Amino acid sequence: MKCPFLRDANVKYCEASAYRKMIAKTVGAAGVERCSSQAYVECPAAAPRIEGLRPSEHCPFLHESHAEFCGAASVTKYIPATNDLLSRCNSDGHFYCELYLAHADPQGDRRPQPHGASRPPQPSGRMPVVDGIPVPQELSYAPNHMWLDVAEDGHCHVGIDGFAAKVLGAVHKVTFVTPRGGGRPVAVLRVNGVDLQMVFPNALHVTGANAYLRTTPQKMTADPYGAGWLFETFEPSLAATTTASAREGLIDGRAAVPWMRNELDRLNEFVHDLTAAQHSDGSRFMADGGAVEDGIASRLDADSLINLNTEFFAAQLTWRRVW
Repeated sequence: MKCPFLRDANVKYCEASAYRKMIAKTVGAAGVERCSSQAYVECPAAAPRIEGLRPSEHCPFLHESHAEFCGAASVTKYIPATNDLLSRCNSDGHFYCELYLAHADPQGDRRPQPHGASRPPQPSGRMPVVDGIPVPQELSYAPNHMWLDVAEDGHCHVGIDGFAAKVLGAVHKVTFVTPRGGGRPVAVLRVNGVDLQMVFPNALHVTGANAYLRTTPQKMTADPYGAGWLFETFEPSLAATTTASAREGLIDGRAAVPWMRNELDRLNEFVHDLTAAQHSDGSRFMADGGAVEDGIASRLDADSLINLNTEFFAAQLTWRRVW
C-alpha cells in the first residue's frame, strides 16, 4: 500500500547547472521565465555550452520529469519517481515511517489502519491490553519477546514487544550487530550499564536497521510497535503467506494474550524471588505481593539483570516452548 502522504509532481531542472535542483512546474510560467523562452541564451550556465547548437524556443538543457515528495515533511524535497517496491513510501513499510507515525499515530498507541489498508483490522475491533501492555494481534511474537510484522508485499519489520519495553524501561544505547544481510537479526541494548543481546530466532534478509535509535534509543520502549522498530527486511516469498519460515516457532498474535499473562506472572514470581533472597548483609525483603514496577531493569544490579535477561530475553528461549 502506498503512503497517503506521498505526493506526485512534475518538475524541471537544468542539466547545465553545477547543482541540480528540481523545481515544480507552475501554470503560466512557460514563455515567461528565461529557461523556457529564447532568453536562455543570456543564461551564464547555458551560454558557454550552446555555441554551435541550433537555436530553440527554450533552453536545450531544460529537462522535465516526474517526481515524488512527502506531504508530511516540513521541507519539500523532490525525489525522482520510482515504482521500486523497496521504497518505503510505495509499500506497507510506510507504517513505520517517523513522519507517517507523527501524523497518523501521534500518541504512539499503535499504527492505525487507514481506509484501504492492506493489513487486517483487529478481530475484536480493539487491541487487547494485558496489564497496560498492548498486544497487537496482527503480529507474531518470539518467546524472547521480539515481534515480527509481515506485510502483504513481503516487507517485514522486527522489534521488541510491549513486555520487553515495560521491563527494560530506559535503554541508553543500541548497537546493530546485523545491520544488513542474511542471518538472525541481532541488536545489543545497553540497559543500566549492562549489554543485553536481542536475537530474533529465525534467519531473515535484513535490508536496514532503525538508525534513528542510535541517537534516540528511548523510542524503542516508548513506542515499541511503531517508531521503536529495530530491523526491516524484504522477503518477497513471504508475501501473503501464513506458514513461512520467518514465522516458524513464533506465537500467533491471536494466541499471544494468554502467553503475555503467563509471562507477567513469571515476572512477578521472578522479582519476588529476588527480593526474598538473602542479601550480603543478611537482610531480606518481605514478599508482600503487588505488581512489578515499570522499568524494573533499572533497579537491578548487574547479576540480577543478567539473570532477568537469561530468563526472559535470551536467544535460547526460542529453542524451547515457555508458554
